[in-house]
Amino acid sequence: MPFEPYDWFQRSITASTNSKLYTGNGVVVAIDAKTERELTSRVWSEADLAKLLEEVSKHSPEQIVVANQYFDERSKTETAELAAALTRLPVTPAWQIDLAPEDVRELTEDTALATSEQLAPSSAWLAPKIAQHVTPTVIVFQTLWFRAPTFTPYAVQTNDGIVPGAANVLANKTKIPPRATFEIDLSYDPKSIPKLSAIDVLNQDFSPSELRNKKVVIGFTERLGRDTRQTPLDQYTSSATLVILAAQTLEDGPPIDLGWAPAFIVSIVAALFWVVFQRPYGRWIALATFAVITFSPFLLERYLVYQGTSQGVFLILIVGVAKFWQRGREAIQVYRSAAETKSQFLAQASHDLRQPIHAIGLLADRLSQTDLTQDQQEIISKISWSVDNARRMFRALLDIAAIESGTLQKEIGAVSVNELLAQVDSQNALAAEQANVDLRLVPCDLVIKTDRALIGTMLQNLVSNAIRYSPGGRVVVGCRREGAGLSLSVIDNGRGISSDELENVQKEFYRSVQRSNLTTVNKGLGLAIVNRLAGILGLRFELRSELGIGASARIHGLKIIPAAAKTIPLAKETRLPLSGVRVVLADDDEETLDSTRAVLDRWGCEVSSYTELPDTIPPCDIVLSDFDFGFAGTLAKRAETLERIQAKGSSLIIISGHHPEQIRELLPLHEGLILTKPLRAAQLRSALMSLRTTKSVS
Repeated sequence: MPFEPYDWFQRSITASTNSKLYTGNGVVVAIDAKTERELTSRVWSEADLAKLLEEVSKHSPEQIVVANQYFDERSKTETAELAAALTRLPVTPAWQIDLAPEDVRELTEDTALATSEQLAPSSAWLAPKIAQHVTPTVIVFQTLWFRAPTFTPYAVQTNDGIVPGAANVLANKTKIPPRATFEIDLSYDPKSIPKLSAIDVLNQDFSPSELRNKKVVIGFTERLGRDTRQTPLDQYTSSATLVILAAQTLEDGPPIDLGWAPAFIVSIVAALFWVVFQRPYGRWIALATFAVITFSPFLLERYLVYQGTSQGVFLILIVGVAKFWQRGREAIQVYRSAAETKSQFLAQASHDLRQPIHAIGLLADRLSQTDLTQDQQEIISKISWSVDNARRMFRALLDIAAIESGTLQKEIGAVSVNELLAQVDSQNALAAEQANVDLRLVPCDLVIKTDRALIGTMLQNLVSNAIRYSPGGRVVVGCRREGAGLSLSVIDNGRGISSDELENVQKEFYRSVQRSNLTTVNKGLGLAIVNRLAGILGLRFELRSELGIGASARIHGLKIIPAAAKTIPLAKETRLPLSGVRVVLADDDEETLDSTRAVLDRWGCEVSSYTELPDTIPPCDIVLSDFDFGFAGTLAKRAETLERIQAKGSSLIIISGHHPEQIRELLPLHEGLILTKPLRAAQLRSALMSLRTTKSVS
């Protein structure tokens, strides 16, 4: 049966916990090591057995059973002496015929016979001289795993007819078991059964009362694996001892086997209640039923009532696993839904707030160029500082939201290291100048295989962190070959990070106790974003630092590809005049449009502004456009207009509140800059100067 080993294991546990002492009148006369050691011939012979039987019969035993005998080859001539001794015995002993388990036919199916008249009077397995003076019997045991259960036959059908089992011969029974085999009650402690050494009986070194009116089993007790069995209370239980336990089981019982159906039916009912009833009542019913089925053997088996509980136990367990699996899936779905909702909320909120923050930054920049008092200038400075921190926070939140929602998809391609360095320079030159940081970039002509946008975000976060914590110091950005690969490094000589904080600084929203410069505020997201993006790209991020000396951040695992990459020289000047640069400006928000136009006019640009991108683009150097124009649609629907911009040699810069990666998915042919709102005027200026410098060099 499925799961039946559980029943065997439970039988073993129950027998161990319900152990009891044997109080019957059985006794074992053991042919043990002491007997063989003290015999004159040092070997057991038929003559020795004949003397032992005569000595035992002197003390009026109730019954004698002779178990397996192993005689020395030299004693074969003594069979006549043994037969003569058998004729002189006052009781006819039962003699075990040597049947192997495979010789016992239909061991569990034959019905045991009730009348002794139907039993075979003799057996061809015995020597003729012995067979006529003994009752044939069988001693066969079938022990399953975990030392329990152990079965023995009540009677066996052989070629000679019906042969009784040894327990049948010994037991004073009033009832017979329903089957030819029955289960032995192993809760009796085998060590509590009286035992005499055969040599002590031969030497008359024992009390006669130990054999008077006793059921005596004569057998070997120390032939391990041949005449011993493992039982729950003794792993070296002799076959002679098991015969006495089997006889006592028949006298106590016979045992009743309820089978597996009752427990299984009860468990089916409990499982149905669990499925149908509202929580927690169905679960309580199932748990109560499970406990009753599991612990019922501890009560029933002491009264020789056996049952199979494994089917019922495992049915409830399987239903429980299915229920918990379902609840786990529901919990995961709820968690995922909550996480997606949170990520969508963060993305939408950060996108919606970028537009007004962007407008505030432009307005503050315009206002700072007017005639203001010193107090007003300080207020404008604080407004700009707050806008800058809000811009950084929204950008980090948008990155985190894109990563958590799973919408951030990598697009692997060839990326020039020099282009990455030029982008880093354009984005951080002004911040480095304001923090009095010497930002140095080491040119590299190699081309790597990775995602341009994601690796750019990683470098940007590392460089901005280095500038923030190295006021008045130096930041070096470069690369190094590592076998067939490449690593990008950002090294600074700033304040550094203590060893206690080195692991925590890579977690979300953790802020180092070391304060940064006053121009920015740490949000605790930069290194966390780098760490997550490294996992997405299959790279390894390493951070080393020593307090007071500086920090070194490296991105390992970049693959170099054999492609010719045009080296882009770094501009020596961080600020170049923009006078004469022709700019087409498109934004559906009129306030943002006016503010941006005013800033561009002040920089000397020639600006043509529109509330949506026109189909016919006037001659220009740079097109500065929003991505989403509300009811007018997005740039993704203006493919022909974008192709005309590219055909005229104009550069397109997109400014949007959407994540750059989402825009690149919708505009796969766009390779230009994508700036995210809110955008400071200094960043816009750096981007325009970078494009102009690149064109002049090319």
